[in-house]
Amino acid sequence: MPAPLIVVTGTGTAVGKTHFATALVLGWGRTAKVCGFKPVETGVPDGGEGEDAAALRSASTFHVKPASLFLRDGVSPHLAARREGRVVQVAPILAELSRLRQEAEGVVVELAGGLFSPLAKGLLNADLAGDMPDARILVVGCDRLGVLHDIISICISCRARHLRLAGLVLGAPPGADASSGTNAAELSDLVEVPVLGTLPRGSPEELAGSDVVLRVLSSVGVP
Repeated sequence: MPAPLIVVTGTGTAVGKTHFATALVLGWGRTAKVCGFKPVETGVPDGGEGEDAAALRSASTFHVKPASLFLRDGVSPHLAARREGRVVQVAPILAELSRLRQEAEGVVVELAGGLFSPLAKGLLNADLAGDMPDARILVVGCDRLGVLHDIISICISCRARHLRLAGLVLGAPPGADASSGTNAAELSDLVEVPVLGTLPRGSPEELAGSDVVLRVLSSVGVP
């Protein structure tokens, strides 16, 4: 039976996805052999390993180096791949994910950019996530002004695509604004997807044992 799969995506880039995904891997890895996997990462020098992929690999308790696609330019994956004459393809990603799920006891996948970021012509992160069997999809947003619009738009789009979201998580912003601290409660009234909490500022190691991470793991059926 394939290992449980959590897919971490977001409202966009630089909203704390890697920080949260790494904390999830660390927290889950306390009781299981867990692997973190970033299928595609941009802004990576030739021959190097992406910072996000490296963070997830280092946090993993099931030590295997997943086959990720690293692209040089720090732009949208579809554009970074085009500039190199390459194409992001679903089949190799799903094959690698299947391998990991057969060998590990849990897998956390972090997608590049937002849920509706393009990976290739006619291919969005949402399409890739929808092709991952039994994926528990979590959306991360930043607890700041504008996140209500971002999350509501994503929830509406997912409902139209019959793509089920397992939960929403907010991360504390570098600097609070007038909406910070209120957005989680507002979202609970505005969308049907469970709001699983707001992560405080802290390192992934500190957040691994937080109530929010434990609640997230429990909500997706991780003991």
